[in-house]
Amino acid sequence: MEKSGFFNSSGGDRVYDAADFAGYFAKLVTNGIFYADVNNLKVTVSEGMQVSVAPGSAWIKGYAYENTLPLQLSLTTANGTYPRIDRVVLRLSAVDRNIVLAVKTGTALDLPVPPALTCTAEVYELGLADVLVGKGVVSITQDKITDTRLDSALCGTVNSLITAVYE
Repeated sequence: MEKSGFFNSSGGDRVYDAADFAGYFAKLVTNGIFYADVNNLKVTVSEGMQVSVAPGSAWIKGYAYENTLPLQLSLTTANGTYPRIDRVVLRLSAVDRNIVLAVKTGTALDLPVPPALTCTAEVYELGLADVLVGKGVVSITQDKITDTRLDSALCGTVNSLITAVYE
C-alpha cells in the first residue's frame, strides 16, 4: 500500500493521527535523552527510600517527553535478607498514550541484577539509572545510584539521522 503525506485536507480526504507523525519523526531522530544539560533527567538521592529525577526531556519512538520540575519516585521497602537492583526508567506506553517516569523493582537475590527493559510495540523503556537497594536499608545514598543515561544499550542521547550533503 502506498502512503504519502503530509498534505492539507480538502473536504476531509487527508486524516492524520499522532502515530503518523511519530512514525515520521522516529525515522529522523533516535531514542534517548537530550543532553544539552548534563543534569537532564539525572537521578539523584532524595530522602529515605526516594530518588529524585531532575527536569529534562527525551525522545522515544518519535514521541516527545518533557518534565519541567524535579520528580520524586519511591522505591519499595528493602528485603531483609538480600539486596536488589531497581531500575529508574522512562516508559512509553502506546496503550496509555503517554511517557512517564517509573521504577522497575528488581528481585532480591544474593547477586542481584537489574530488571530488563521492556521494548515491545506496546511499551518501550529507556533506563536512566540503576539503584542498589541493600538488604534491610531504610534510605538510599548517592553512591548506590548508577547513572545509565549515556549507555546507548540502555538509554543514550538523542541524535538526528539527517546528514547534510554538500555539493
